[in-house]
Amino acid sequence: MKKTTGTSIIIFIPFMVAIMILQKKAPDLLIVLAVISSSLFLFSMIVRNSMRFKPYFTSRYNVLTSKVRHQMEFDLPKDILFEKMREVLTEAGFKVHHAEKDAGILFATSAISFFSWGENIYVDITESSGKTKVDFCSACFFGIVSWGRNEKNYERMMETFENSLII
Repeated sequence: MKKTTGTSIIIFIPFMVAIMILQKKAPDLLIVLAVISSSLFLFSMIVRNSMRFKPYFTSRYNVLTSKVRHQMEFDLPKDILFEKMREVLTEAGFKVHHAEKDAGILFATSAISFFSWGENIYVDITESSGKTKVDFCSACFFGIVSWGRNEKNYERMMETFENSLII
């Protein structure tokens, strides 16, 4: 199951407004918008590596972060799948910041690239009725358009997972 959210607002508005301010051609409304968006960017940058702000980054009401969600089911026990997912995230090139085995929660980040300021990756593992469900969410920490990075994070994680099972 795949669910993608996001809108198409230009991310470079603060930079354009800064140029307009320097040229003294910016209306007051644009100055206010530049200050607000710059403040939100700085806030997101500061709290990016904290698991405590997961609801902020994954909320459907946060239009400043593009998100991709996937759900998968496995026949493996939760404990084994948790350790495997933790290993897979590291092998796939993500930095794991938080791991709670009992709760089945993993939090990792991807590196900054030319196309992205980086993404937060949340993996929740739950077990019921002999099946283990994995909820994957990749969210740009500040980016209305992910340029395909969120989907690539999922594909990279799953490819690494599948390759790790080959003997």
